[in-house]
Amino acid sequence: MMPHNNQLERNAYIENEWLRAEQAGLFSDAWCFVGTTRDLAKAGDYRVVQIGTFSILVVLDKSGNLNAFHNLCRHRGTTLVDEEKGNIGAAIVCPYHRWTYGLEGGLRGVPDKANCFPDLDRTKLSLKPAGLGVFKELIFANPDPTARFDEWIAPIADRAWPHDLFAADVKEAVPLTYDLKCNWKVFIENAIDGYHLAYLHENTLGGPTPDKNIWEQAGEHMIWYANEDGIRHRLPKKTRDENGSTGTIKSAAQTGYGGVYYLFPLTLVVPTPYGLSISSLKPLSPGRTRLDYRHWIGPWQSRDERKYIPGYDKQSDIISSDNWTKHPLETDDFQTEDVWICEKIQRGLSSPAFEPGPLSEGPGAEDPIRWFHESLNNRLRDGFT
Repeated sequence: MMPHNNQLERNAYIENEWLRAEQAGLFSDAWCFVGTTRDLAKAGDYRVVQIGTFSILVVLDKSGNLNAFHNLCRHRGTTLVDEEKGNIGAAIVCPYHRWTYGLEGGLRGVPDKANCFPDLDRTKLSLKPAGLGVFKELIFANPDPTARFDEWIAPIADRAWPHDLFAADVKEAVPLTYDLKCNWKVFIENAIDGYHLAYLHENTLGGPTPDKNIWEQAGEHMIWYANEDGIRHRLPKKTRDENGSTGTIKSAAQTGYGGVYYLFPLTLVVPTPYGLSISSLKPLSPGRTRLDYRHWIGPWQSRDERKYIPGYDKQSDIISSDNWTKHPLETDDFQTEDVWICEKIQRGLSSPAFEPGPLSEGPGAEDPIRWFHESLNNRLRDGFT
């Protein structure tokens, strides 16, 4: 059942009923990050993204157009593509009966059509379309083909935006995948919580204190700002060159853009003085979330930092708390600190003794969490009885 106040209750984080309601009432019409336009540069290049229960295929056709489809054959529903990225060639071929689709989605070929499907109208069995939108270099998809990307992105579109990902002095590092043992909302709440930065991250980020946090609502989204003195952005030694410089990418305070962009519901864009990251959340179960983390850096940094990431397992290529070899607060890595606290919160939520405590006041502290809960309640109210 829905909570009787705007703050989410325990069942929102641990019950399958909530996840089912989110899949039906939220993720079925959610814009999620797919990749960059550079990822799909040649005809046949594709990306597959999971949005709730929907598998969405985005592919570049021979005319240079991006197309988004539901990743299933119109014959028996076979998933067409299993790999998350690659080049599919000149056509999309179902592995079951070899129904063949053009990169623009039309059904081009049906084996033994004359004998098996003599009356089949191929024009009525094109791949089911999905929503598609491009903002600067970023590609987003939505299971709903009628969803309005321009309306969703409009509150962000005119804001100061961070680094040009295709600039000559910006390179992409090796992507990372995290296995989070927490509900997706726990991770989002931590990301937009300005109260913990000076305490949990005392020895990594070093702040800012709540009074130096500024969260600004932008439609369904939120942007966080902090002034130059509000946060140190303490860097590991490996990110500095021999002269102690951290490169030329400027900080949010220098350029006026935000320090965190939360794009509702599942995307976080985080610029820092030494790079930019995009985190995409994929809820797997009430207590499990996959986080895909892509980041762009200056040329002074290592291209592959996986060996430095606490919890990275080379065999699985997954980062997990199962593989930590030291206490998270001893890692000098603020992302590890966040994962640690989110998993601790999820374990606490599993206790029947849990009940929501008060949220701090002020736009830079925990007020964004209050807004996040209200947004979810408004979206999901019709999904519960």
